[in-house]
Amino acid sequence: MAIYFNKLIKIKSPKSQQGSALMLAIFVIVIILLLGLTLVEILSTGNEAVSQEVLGTRAFTAANSGMQGQLQILFPLGGGEGPCPASLPPLEPIEYSFIGVDGLSQCKAFVTCDNYAEVNGIKYYRLESTGQCGTGVMDVNSRSIVLSSRTVIVEARGL
Repeated sequence: MAIYFNKLIKIKSPKSQQGSALMLAIFVIVIILLLGLTLVEILSTGNEAVSQEVLGTRAFTAANSGMQGQLQILFPLGGGEGPCPASLPPLEPIEYSFIGVDGLSQCKAFVTCDNYAEVNGIKYYRLESTGQCGTGVMDVNSRSIVLSSRTVIVEARGL
């Protein structure tokens, strides 16, 4: 039964409005579900960024540790100059492994030493240390790579 007021507004009976609350509830549930999924995606992306940042910091620490180890070999505490063992071309890196070192257990450092010049009896060295941390192999088909790498370069001269 319809009631007309001035023949402009038609008011529907309650029987014809059945089911609209159900549609509204489904709409609200879908919107809340989409917001929840978006929030989960944002949080997981944030977790990945933090993990990569931690691995990057560890790789930087491994590179610095490898560099310090090589500098101590090159310039021993007793004075003088030690060998630059990786200075013969091609530059073969010396590998430092950090097994058993807290925080660096899955890290390695690869250090090269190049005696690139000697002027007036003073030797000039270029050392490059690359720290790598994480697991996995860099491969085109690999889907489970968690690996970070940082490089430190130092130039030094003998006394």
